[in-house]
Amino acid sequence: MSDVEKIISDDELDPEKERLVYRITEGLQRLNSIGTVQFIQIDLPPIRDSIKEELTGLFDSALGDGLYVNQTIVLEQMDTGDSFMRALNTITKLFKSIEYISIDEIQAVVNLPYKGETMDIIVTYDPEEHDISLVSVSQHEEFFKILEYVRFFWMKSRPRI
Repeated sequence: MSDVEKIISDDELDPEKERLVYRITEGLQRLNSIGTVQFIQIDLPPIRDSIKEELTGLFDSALGDGLYVNQTIVLEQMDTGDSFMRALNTITKLFKSIEYISIDEIQAVVNLPYKGETMDIIVTYDPEEHDISLVSVSQHEEFFKILEYVRFFWMKSRPRI
């Protein structure tokens, strides 16, 4: 088994991973400043089959701490009051499961109020850059205006220290 796929047995995360877990969870919560997050998909890098089996056992409910499917962990119904804790538990469990795991990107479907209507948009959150990108909108002709709107609320949600 390579170092990248070494399963951790202890319950504690090292301080660096703990900061990373909270930073990613904070980024996911910031998406709620744009609109209501409905669905999250965490994309993982390629991993061995033995680790896939382990993740399938650990992540078995999209309505709980996540469902492992095809190199991703899926969280549904993120518009409930427990979304912060569910995201925190999922990210923590992921980093406790595999010692040197990384997250390629996180995609989210966000229900956005725009011009008196609501629409679903897809955004990508990059944990390394701690930034988002607008991927898709239902009103294609408004893409750049919606992008500007989304960027404004993302920047406005930035924590002030």
